[in-house]
Amino acid sequence: MFCPKCGKELPDDSQFCLKCGQPTTAAASVPKAKSRVTTSHILGGITIGIFLAIAIVFFMIRLSGMPGSNSSSPVSFISSPPAPVLVPATQNLFTGQITVKPGEYVTNTFNVEPGMLNFHVDGQFSASGGLGNDIQVVLADPNQFQDWINGHQATVFYSTNKETSEHFDIGPLGPGQYIFAFSNKFSIFAAKQVLTQVDANWQTRR
Repeated sequence: MFCPKCGKELPDDSQFCLKCGQPTTAAASVPKAKSRVTTSHILGGITIGIFLAIAIVFFMIRLSGMPGSNSSSPVSFISSPPAPVLVPATQNLFTGQITVKPGEYVTNTFNVEPGMLNFHVDGQFSASGGLGNDIQVVLADPNQFQDWINGHQATVFYSTNKETSEHFDIGPLGPGQYIFAFSNKFSIFAAKQVLTQVDANWQTRR
């Protein structure tokens, strides 16, 4: 081969002229070929990467919309709060035999606090004494009790006429103050003996 500039004869595989330093045709063509190959590879890699990214996004969208997918799985790990346990409680209001003098009454005042659930007052009584062997019983709030005990019209939770014996279960009662009473105000001369058992029962959450 010959140098394209000075015409000196060169070996066939020479890349530069040994006389003038001019690159030969073969040496000049090599960088262009390498440049074209490198750019093609880069463009091809970018294209493949874009297609792979699109395919992955499309696959994830399809997977999230399938029945039974894990998109809602975190909900299954949220545990429900434990159900409250109701603990029973009791308070005795009257027990045994009590004496109610003529023209008087015997009371027990108690409170129902918030958190006392299903509050009931239950029990029984049996009266003796005087001509009728009887007594009157009432459960009311303090204001209504005063009206009732003085013979006025009153709104009460429980009351009896003159009775010898009775069983009762009163409630449920809401929060507030209450008076349970045995009254002998209707008797002028005779005291009454009352054998009774009266309990307040309720439940609390634990």
